[in-house]
Amino acid sequence: MKPKIILRKSRTFLILIWAALRYPFFKRRCRIPQIMSIDETLDMVIEKKLSVARFGDSEYLYMSGGKDGLQTSSLKLQAKLQEVMHNTNPQLLVCMVNYHDLRNRTLEARLSAMKFHVHTFNSYKQYINFKYHYGNSNMTRFYITYRDKNRCAERFEKCKKIWEGREIILFEGEQTRFGYGNDLFANTLSVKRVLCPSRMAFDYYDEIVAKSLEMPKQALLIFALGATATAIAGDLTAAGYQCIDIGNLDVEYEWFRLGVTRKVALNTKQVSEVDGGMKVEHITDSEYMSQIIAKIGVK
Repeated sequence: MKPKIILRKSRTFLILIWAALRYPFFKRRCRIPQIMSIDETLDMVIEKKLSVARFGDSEYLYMSGGKDGLQTSSLKLQAKLQEVMHNTNPQLLVCMVNYHDLRNRTLEARLSAMKFHVHTFNSYKQYINFKYHYGNSNMTRFYITYRDKNRCAERFEKCKKIWEGREIILFEGEQTRFGYGNDLFANTLSVKRVLCPSRMAFDYYDEIVAKSLEMPKQALLIFALGATATAIAGDLTAAGYQCIDIGNLDVEYEWFRLGVTRKVALNTKQVSEVDGGMKVEHITDSEYMSQIIAKIGVK
């Protein structure tokens, strides 16, 4: 292993250990928002046909003016995320990661959660509505970072009930290919796709909103577009749509089907969290190609 890689991994390990040591003291001083369990969240979305906006590490980063390789923050993005965090529309369920509930999480996931919470909570806590009962952002991320995976099959089936018998309009990254090659959408009435940039999708926010508003109100709009999906949920729910910020559910489902216990790249779908995961095979599948009805910001 190259010295630079050894140094980087050693530094990361030390940061994780230092955060873990600080976490118990930090947790005692934190005011904890109300966050449902994964199953409570899924059940409520299914029963009440709610829209969903999910906040995770990236959304908290952008809301506080930060950036990463997938999106650069802007005043507009910050304002949109803050607006969604203070949602008052009963048809939109805003979800947060419960960094205080680390039971059943893998060691890596626990350490990463501790590090993020210790280093970041103070920068976004001002935007939390402590009177609101938030859903759980891991409603679409309940496989790879959990030790006990016995209930994953049941939860994937619950997710499928959200769109059962529905016409689906999917806004996704150009090579996300959500649901391609598996049965996630086998129970839908139809699937149509609008391809958007995999990186910096929020730069095309107005165009994405405009295209969304062209869709029939009875359709279920599903977004796999990172923070753009979180930001747009408020606007589209206010316009009368049911809108689901779906996150990495499809990638989690692929890992579940493979039976892997660590994050791995997928040949036909981009996985931003894995080295080399953004490079994928070209596909010409006729059914998939026929589902593409528009492109925004991509050729």
